[in-house]
Amino acid sequence: MTDNSILTLTAGAMSIELWTTGARLNAATWNGHGNLLDGSRTLDDALGPKLNHGSVAGPVANRIAGGTADIDGLRHNFERNENNKTLLHSGSNSTRDAEWAVEEQSDTSATLSLAIARMSDGFPGNRVINARYDVFENGFDLTFTASTDRTTLMNLALHPYWSLGTDRAGLRLKVNSDRYLPVNADTIPIGEIVDVSGTHFDLRNLDAPSFEIDHNYCLGQDGAMAEIATLASDKVTLVIESDAPGLQIFTGKSFGIAIEPQHWPDAPHHPNFPSIQLDPGQTYSQTSRYRFSAT
Repeated sequence: MTDNSILTLTAGAMSIELWTTGARLNAATWNGHGNLLDGSRTLDDALGPKLNHGSVAGPVANRIAGGTADIDGLRHNFERNENNKTLLHSGSNSTRDAEWAVEEQSDTSATLSLAIARMSDGFPGNRVINARYDVFENGFDLTFTASTDRTTLMNLALHPYWSLGTDRAGLRLKVNSDRYLPVNADTIPIGEIVDVSGTHFDLRNLDAPSFEIDHNYCLGQDGAMAEIATLASDKVTLVIESDAPGLQIFTGKSFGIAIEPQHWPDAPHHPNFPSIQLDPGQTYSQTSRYRFSAT
């Protein structure tokens, strides 16, 4: 890896390790507890089997059905990189494996930036994306901003697998949402918005979650910061706040749980979902806060 490609930010008992490859959060430690997420040991890991482990997924995180979408009146065809059916996390030319530039850095903060040329990843617009990490004594904030010179799609998500120093079976999860999006066999939303009551998607109380969740929870569309999820081990508790309208939860791996504030998946095919269209002159913005405490 090149010089300055690994950054360490520290404030009090909190420290995070960032890699410019994928703008990834590769490690997080708090109050003497070792790495609280499943990171990569090598660049080959980060660009291979652990591509999604802590990287920033985009410019369109999650899935687009059929690998097609209409943007500004034109049909765009994308790489179908999941089972030859769907576009997942923007395919092989995504933000996950790109080398981001360090725009600003201090002991407690860093801004990473990525310029994406028009159509280089299949999406229109020359785009600039920024990811700013700010560390404080018991956590960190992550703020995404993005702009474009042509109408495009934008949905950014940090994709860590949180372990909190234990194995998957020892984690308990709470999600502050009473609605989720059912999906078809290709993990594409069918368009319905369903109450979680009486299903294994009901995570409104802190408990061990099912291993069968890879779904979006609907958080609202008002853009205000709110506490959206809590994850706990027997030693550490993580509370996540965000202004994102959705939260993707993926519980099916043995090494941790993915908790991803973002917009709703496959939004271009569902007019009733919050739009992910970004126009020239607009600024895409999303902020999430991650706070740790003793359980």
